[in-house]
Amino acid sequence: MSYTIAYDTSSAPSKGRELVSFMEEFYATSDDPAAHEKYARSFTPDATLIMGPKVGKGYDEILALRHGLWTHVASRKHTPVKVFFGGENELMLYGKVLYTLKATGNQVEVPWAGRVEFAFDEAGANPKMKFYQVYLDTASQSGK
Repeated sequence: MSYTIAYDTSSAPSKGRELVSFMEEFYATSDDPAAHEKYARSFTPDATLIMGPKVGKGYDEILALRHGLWTHVASRKHTPVKVFFGGENELMLYGKVLYTLKATGNQVEVPWAGRVEFAFDEAGANPKMKFYQVYLDTASQSGK
């Protein structure tokens, strides 16, 4: 399953490829219903995750939010399309996600966009998200 995300290399920051690779791996993790802890470890210990109206701060809240994202969804498949950089450690991106709903088995495709701020370790490597906000219609996940 490919999660290749397009971006303009001429406007990318020095760590642009690394950040895009991180996001490609992140969406693969996001679509794995068993990868709750791996998902939460994609964030810094003090990170903020905003998913529509839901907010999680720090590992425990992000982990709980992640579990909740699977309440009504049997499967999900993200198709991230393109990244736009806002500086060395920030990007926005957009795509779509295909949900299979638990209650009905119906599939619902939802467009989304997101903004990410990254932090790196002391060596300037190993990016993690310190802020991630996703803009999408969360009502579609409930099957209503």
